[in-house]
Amino acid sequence: MKIITLCSIIILLFTSCQNDPKESKIKKYFDLKTIIEQQIKQLDTQKPTVKKIITIGQTTENQTIKISDWTKELELFTQADLNKPAYLNSYLIDSTADEIKYTIKTEEHLPVKYLTILRPNGSGIRIEALINTSNYLYESEKRVTLILEKNHLIAYQIDGFQKVVFGDKKSFKINGTVVR
Repeated sequence: MKIITLCSIIILLFTSCQNDPKESKIKKYFDLKTIIEQQIKQLDTQKPTVKKIITIGQTTENQTIKISDWTKELELFTQADLNKPAYLNSYLIDSTADEIKYTIKTEEHLPVKYLTILRPNGSGIRIEALINTSNYLYESEKRVTLILEKNHLIAYQIDGFQKVVFGDKKSFKINGTVVR
């Protein structure tokens, strides 16, 4: 009888510590992660060609390629999603008919500084975010832009810089245009 009681108490403790699944799915901010996941599924299925212009410092390279890993290609955009438990009350929201802008509160120290969603013509959407990471050894800033037309990714851009404490600041820019 003692063993059954002890097992019941242990099971009760473990199940009471689990998060409520409904609570973890609440989306306070724009659901960027779901949009990126939908795009990844579409792009993995369609396998479109991408025209990329990559600039690192003063060197520019043009490529026309097929992306084999869209999850990796769009990873920075997923990182800009604000629906994370640590971000829950960290952003101010400014909204108009064509735009939603989330700006980090001054007392917060999170990597996503702002996220802007523009819907200028009803059928398209432009998503912009600024991601900044810094510590004693490293500083990085990335401005990411994603453009969707009729729920299809048509273009994306990543530009910014990286700086290591004893190195020079290295700027970079990637422009990708999806060719269907």
